[in-house]
Amino acid sequence: MPNSTHHALSQRHSTQFHGLLEYARLPSAATDLILLGDLTGRYATGSYSRLTSEGRTVALRTDRQGAADHGHRITAAIACHVARAGGTVDQLTQLLLHPEHEGGRHTRNIALRSGQTRALDYIRRVWASASQTVSTTRAVDSRHDAYEVLAALRDRIETTPWRGERRRTALRVLRAHLTFAKIAGGPLHHASERQTAEEAGISRTTLRAVYETVLKPQGWLRRLRVGHGREGSTWYLDYGNAPSHGAPAPLSRFRTTQFPPDPALEE
Repeated sequence: MPNSTHHALSQRHSTQFHGLLEYARLPSAATDLILLGDLTGRYATGSYSRLTSEGRTVALRTDRQGAADHGHRITAAIACHVARAGGTVDQLTQLLLHPEHEGGRHTRNIALRSGQTRALDYIRRVWASASQTVSTTRAVDSRHDAYEVLAALRDRIETTPWRGERRRTALRVLRAHLTFAKIAGGPLHHASERQTAEEAGISRTTLRAVYETVLKPQGWLRRLRVGHGREGSTWYLDYGNAPSHGAPAPLSRFRTTQFPPDPALEE
């Protein structure tokens, strides 16, 4: 492409970007992520590690899967920012495909490897998931907001009937995860089985049983990523499927967007 043409396209994309920035008032964290990529490594947790052959330690991945995981998380985060700011899928596409935007590198790599059509399909899928996520979440802009979310979660948990020994044990596990979530600053948090079992005062076997039979099926707790070695698992606390005791269910489902909770945006 001639330099003059490339410069003209870059200028047009830059104008479109700043137009979106002015219209939607994207936060500085979003603009940094779009323009510079994930400089702090916030979206890289676990992306570049794998369990070694002996099954006890973690090593860096030698393939490109870790980079792809990382790139997808960045793309999903940008999509959530644009959706929350009232942008469109066309604006998201322009931001991701701009050759000078580091945050769009993953999408451009897809276009280079698999073609423009595949990349556009990928953007549309991410956008659909981000739009759904944003429409059912509450943005948490401060630690105070996060504590409000956790306080509402604690109220919901404590006012839910926990009949039977297994369900009472599940309550102890939830209380343990609430402790970890408060330290983390929101429903998204990290904890190992050992930490959770010790905090709840139960065995790891019992912990796995109540998670699989009570907490996971009823929507109280989801494991987004299984931890390996010293890396704890990534968990997400939610409101469960129990009756809301008078409060309309949709209004009670305030969820922080520390991390996109939609399964389509998970690894």
